[in-house]
Amino acid sequence: MAEPLKILIIDPHPEAVTSLRRALNSSGTLEVVGDAGFGPVASTWAHTLEPAIVIVSVEEPVTRSLTTIQALTRGNPRWTVVGLVNQFDREVFRRTVLAGARDVLVRNSSASDLHDSLIQAHNADALRIAASGVDPAAPTGSIITMFGVKGGVGRTTLATNLAVALAQESSASVALVDLDVPFGDVALMLDIHPENDVLDALSDPVLDDLERLQKLLVRTPQGVHVLAAPLAPDDSGTLDSSRVGRLLTRLAALHQFVVVDTPSGLTELTAAALDVSELAMLVTTPEVAALRRTHACLRLLQGLEFSTSKLQLVLNRAESKTRVSAAEAIEALGHPVVWRIANDYHTMQSSALGQPVVEAAPKAHISKDIQLIARQLAGAPMASRGSWLPWRRRTALVTA
Repeated sequence: MAEPLKILIIDPHPEAVTSLRRALNSSGTLEVVGDAGFGPVASTWAHTLEPAIVIVSVEEPVTRSLTTIQALTRGNPRWTVVGLVNQFDREVFRRTVLAGARDVLVRNSSASDLHDSLIQAHNADALRIAASGVDPAAPTGSIITMFGVKGGVGRTTLATNLAVALAQESSASVALVDLDVPFGDVALMLDIHPENDVLDALSDPVLDDLERLQKLLVRTPQGVHVLAAPLAPDDSGTLDSSRVGRLLTRLAALHQFVVVDTPSGLTELTAAALDVSELAMLVTTPEVAALRRTHACLRLLQGLEFSTSKLQLVLNRAESKTRVSAAEAIEALGHPVVWRIANDYHTMQSSALGQPVVEAAPKAHISKDIQLIARQLAGAPMASRGSWLPWRRRTALVTA
């Protein structure tokens, strides 16, 4: 007797998951092996459980569901992605299929109808893969870009420590890419001395050879694979931003998480990273200049037709002794702050020692805040990847 097809359910509602699990498991030919929320956690669990079918609940706000479907369909051709709606709606059906779903099912369908539809969708995908010659085993990890429109807000510190925390808090493979040119400090903060850098990785021979690309990265004692900024600052001007997206997606084929540090402002390099990212973390601090620029950036992005579902605002040094309190900063930004990072003197001490604060002082407030983010990235709802290209074509770049 053939093994039952494994199913992963993407739905944040436990009651709905239980009901669907009961209906699908009753057939004997389908087996629900897990469930997860929206965002990168969906891809993480899909890579872990290797399901044949992924069912994604499509609900308001619909963008959250659709971006998850987009990420899953890019993640691995072996996953048959199916949308599940509470009731038929022509527009929602159209958008779900355009996002990449093989089919859209109605939740209150009978168990036999659900079973037959899922089997048909899976068989159709199997025929498509066989005809296309696509390698169904090619994985895609999550790209997380740290950016900010003012220097000195702590992007590099957060990117470096987040990468280390991800490696510590999960068994995932983590890459850290330093695009902060010409003076990136990731290598300094991790006390490593790489022989290769981003420029070496951007040539066609390297991008076409994953094994060769992986050899350019330096593995730190913390288990993070680092691709440093150009070692010679004078060379940074030759860094081709049009190839950065391809580099990051190639690294995502090697690692479950790719954390990217970027220059200050919305530069071409930052835009290239954001285009292929599932999560964009906009970092600011409770200071007037930083808040003013961040607020302007948020307004700019909101008016330029990109999905805000991938954007998470980070308030760094939230309790620092400035004229602006954390509460006042949040009110001034006019946008939800997803993460608040404590102000902690351990940060500067660890940076001077070339050691991540999450390793040097794991019980410090800032370390706990970053560790929480890492745990959430590995197992809580977030937004998915989607193109930022429309706003890139229509706006001037914002620099620090």
